[in-house]
Amino acid sequence: MFLGSTAFVYLNFSLPVYVREQQVDAVVIGGMYTVFTVTMLICRPLVGWALDRFGRRPFFASAFAFYTLAMLAFSGADSVSAFYLARFLQGIGASLMWVSARTIIADGPPATQGSAMGHLLATSVRGSMVGATWGFTLLGFLPFERAWQLAFAGYALAAAAGFVLALRRFRPPPFPRQNDTEPLRLTPVQVRLLVVVLLSGFSSALIEPIYLIFLKDKFDLSVIVLAAAFLPAGLVFAVLPRYAGGWSDRFGRAPLIAAGMASAAMVSATLPWLPSLLLVAFCYVLFATAWAAANPAQDALLSDLAPAGQRGRLFGWKEAAANLGAALGPLAGGALYDYWSQAAAFAVNGALLLISAALVMWWFRGTA
Repeated sequence: MFLGSTAFVYLNFSLPVYVREQQVDAVVIGGMYTVFTVTMLICRPLVGWALDRFGRRPFFASAFAFYTLAMLAFSGADSVSAFYLARFLQGIGASLMWVSARTIIADGPPATQGSAMGHLLATSVRGSMVGATWGFTLLGFLPFERAWQLAFAGYALAAAAGFVLALRRFRPPPFPRQNDTEPLRLTPVQVRLLVVVLLSGFSSALIEPIYLIFLKDKFDLSVIVLAAAFLPAGLVFAVLPRYAGGWSDRFGRAPLIAAGMASAAMVSATLPWLPSLLLVAFCYVLFATAWAAANPAQDALLSDLAPAGQRGRLFGWKEAAANLGAALGPLAGGALYDYWSQAAAFAVNGALLLISAALVMWWFRGTA
């Protein structure tokens, strides 16, 4: 997971800015995020079914092969269509890696699901931070285009190493086969969780392709300076999820999820009005803290609700619900940014996250 995650931070920071410099508008940039999420929307339920039917290891290993191809495609991309192809390959890799990894953890001890899900997230973020150091170091010494090419060549090498290790060294525990041929019939409580995932995924995706463009336009700063401002938030995400997941094991899932979403909502709604990048950096530390608490608890709650033999399919549908929201969000956020108000997407994001937090406490407060 560490090796497969190296490109995440650098890609999220540099993709919208790099493409924007080629005179591409925000709607087209949002479409690059939509291609990625639509691919996952289609693939993840299929991956979940395959995990329950054929096992975890081959699909987990193949994720890194697709990541390798995606990073090579990013390295050589010189047109909008090439970037769309790279995002498509990345979406397949992400579908395979995350559904497989979370299903493997769900096969483990129930009492430590929150801690394990948090450890998974923290490990991924640490890989992203190391990869970001590589990418932004290159950007500090080379022209943007050349730094982009070399950075993604390095990420391709890391993903290829992950593929070799997953094939040769990784041995997941035996997976349960109970009811693996029966159709998945979602219970009402599972449907409610998918609704929350869909709503929060849409709201978060509203600002994903535009917040860096907004900050760059507002403060007229380089990508390196913006990345440095977000470094403390990244460090929080690299450490806190493991501990926050453990809190959900002790105190329940719903309070952590709701508190995290509500806190993230308040940060997002205030972001457009902050007068300095220093305040933005401080608020994003709070934002990272909020999501570090909510994400592992949400995955652990789904694991609590997943019966043996159907875990892969349930995680596949959960990820698909998130991707449905994430597929619609970037285009809507880009349109709000270009055609209405630069602050509108942030306000809508905050309102929807508050609604999601309220639904969590209403529907899941008494869930054991």
